[in-house]
Amino acid sequence: MSGPLKPLSESLGPQVADLESRAIQALRLTNLVRMTLPPALKNHVLSAVYRDEVLVVSVDSPAWTAHARYSEAALREGLAAQGEKPFTKLKIRVGHGSA
Repeated sequence: MSGPLKPLSESLGPQVADLESRAIQALRLTNLVRMTLPPALKNHVLSAVYRDEVLVVSVDSPAWTAHARYSEAALREGLAAQGEKPFTKLKIRVGHGSA
């Protein structure tokens, strides 16, 4: 090999680069959401993404949806403290966790 390895997205084009960028942003936001939530809940968050002004948080079980909704105020404050954009609505979804 003559040089350092390039990121996969460089050789596959702009669509893959965009997908890679969105995945990195979603992972960063998911980690911020987890840091903001109470310890009992944060391990049940699968993902977090913005859909326009709506924050969509996926949890691994229906049992945690109410806990996540009750944590909305803490989530707003915590994300604002981290410099995240404010959300107008919080949606909690049940995703598929690892069994």
